[in-house]
Amino acid sequence: MTTQWQLDQLRDGVKINHPSRAKELISLINSLARSREIFDYHKCLARDAFEAFNVTNDPDGMSFANRIFGIEDDDGVLWQAGIVSEANFIACTTITRSSFDSFGQLVNQLMLTKPCKANPYVQEVAKALSHGELKEELSAAISSEWFAYIQAFSNTVKHRQLITHNPSLSFIDENRGGKVEGFDYKGHYHPACWVMEALEGTVQLQNSLVACGKALNRAYLCAIN
Repeated sequence: MTTQWQLDQLRDGVKINHPSRAKELISLINSLARSREIFDYHKCLARDAFEAFNVTNDPDGMSFANRIFGIEDDDGVLWQAGIVSEANFIACTTITRSSFDSFGQLVNQLMLTKPCKANPYVQEVAKALSHGELKEELSAAISSEWFAYIQAFSNTVKHRQLITHNPSLSFIDENRGGKVEGFDYKGHYHPACWVMEALEGTVQLQNSLVACGKALNRAYLCAIN
């Protein structure tokens, strides 16, 4: 994130324009950078969870299939892969969703003449922004299908129950790995999807967040120069 979104420039601008609140605001900026690093860590673990059963290590998928159907797995390799996949995917969705709210809090303090209430949701901040590049980038990100998915997923996991996550094998498209069961959230059904597919969705959202950060820099730093 730091190489794409120039956080040092934003920190310097905050020190000049908001000296009395610089410590608080810079802490929020640092938190966003750290969250991206933690996301990348969990993303790699989730991505590689079923590496023992990929096409290189298990070309015909027979070892994976035998373990799924209970023929073997006395050593617990498949069970462990499932836990690693699920735990790190949950972390990726949770971190991504919370990062958007952290970004919203930063924008709330830097860009709104009349800030929203303390700790607003990112949707409230996006709605309150004046028309421009930042509003467009942020509104596009939080209105995307993947944002709706991770919001529904993280809220369900946090407030209700874990969503079923199983090792799966498709004989149609030859997919193999973790699969998240479909679930309903507030009357909207989110169909089952492969973890790798949903993981790519979180990466897209993280990239959108960087684009929003760049737009914030342009808007904020231009305003104080």
